[in-house]
Amino acid sequence: MAQLSSIISSILRDMVYAQHQANMYAVSLEDLYRKDERLENFALPSVAMGEIEFSLQYGVTDAAVNVEQYEIDYPVMRGMMKDVSNSCADLLLSSAMPVFYDALPPNNAEVDLVMSSLGDDMKKRRDFSAFLSRKMMRSLQQESTAIINDDGTLNQSTILKVILDVGNRYLLNQEDIKEILDQHGHDDFKEKALDSMKTAVETGLPALLKDVNVMRKQMVPSVDVCVSSEELSKLPEEAIHTLRFKVSPNNINLYMNEE
Repeated sequence: MAQLSSIISSILRDMVYAQHQANMYAVSLEDLYRKDERLENFALPSVAMGEIEFSLQYGVTDAAVNVEQYEIDYPVMRGMMKDVSNSCADLLLSSAMPVFYDALPPNNAEVDLVMSSLGDDMKKRRDFSAFLSRKMMRSLQQESTAIINDDGTLNQSTILKVILDVGNRYLLNQEDIKEILDQHGHDDFKEKALDSMKTAVETGLPALLKDVNVMRKQMVPSVDVCVSSEELSKLPEEAIHTLRFKVSPNNINLYMNEE
């Protein structure tokens, strides 16, 4: 016996997996075609699933019951990611700035020009903080499956890692900032800046994630069915139904553009 929803979801899941496997195999051929003079002028072979129609006969073996199902609440998750990104972008700047100023010489026109965008000029600082926030939001989206625990709570250590990676890539290694820090900063300033940012985010993150759960429970009707010919042969004709559905494979964008 099985639930009708489980049978249909397994079909759809297998279709997605089949397309993924086909894509991966096509990519694996790229180097082979490039290195072989006999193949390099041929187009790389690939295949894409088109529209598929299914006809599934099933027999109902048990009455419909309401079953608890949990799914990701994407509006809640987007809201959480936006709050974390905005707050942690400010935390990264606020914690890194004192380290920058300690490492850099005072009364230096070049240094003052770059540092003004992070501290003294509030509009430029807001713009740079918004830039960091967008990068953080995108990184969290890309790691969405890794930051959610099985119970719907958030994995704080993974989120911390994502945030610090953004800080390292787009703050410490921002072109203008990196140039003046490399020229005028001390050798250990990056390590101090990372430690300072880590401490600030570790302190602020628990409050942002407190009581946040991105799973929502739904009660959905479900029926037990059989689909094998042997099982169907034992049922009266009126207990056998036919489900016809059409599948059009497509790419799905789970997130709205936050920029």
